[in-house]
Amino acid sequence: MLWICDTTGTADTTFSPYEKCERCQVVTFLYRAFGEPEITDTTNPFTDVDTDDYFYNAVLWAVEEGVTSGTTATTFGPFVTCERCMIVTFLYRALAE
Repeated sequence: MLWICDTTGTADTTFSPYEKCERCQVVTFLYRAFGEPEITDTTNPFTDVDTDDYFYNAVLWAVEEGVTSGTTATTFGPFVTCERCMIVTFLYRALAE
């Protein structure tokens, strides 16, 4: 689980363990946990995910692997708070290979 060491804090000296996680953060945690695998389908269907977003590859990976889809056909909802049920679903799907 060395990937967790690459998780940055919310500032230089804080981690904010009690803050809520957003969808973009959760898929990024999972993407890093799986070793940041190469993305084979680089088609981005989401208008709210840009190539320069830190979570761009993580979102494409999560969709490609069936971990999650968008909140609509054209949006991912990267800054939507990720509820516990969503996180459990993401984990279940990521591990159900």
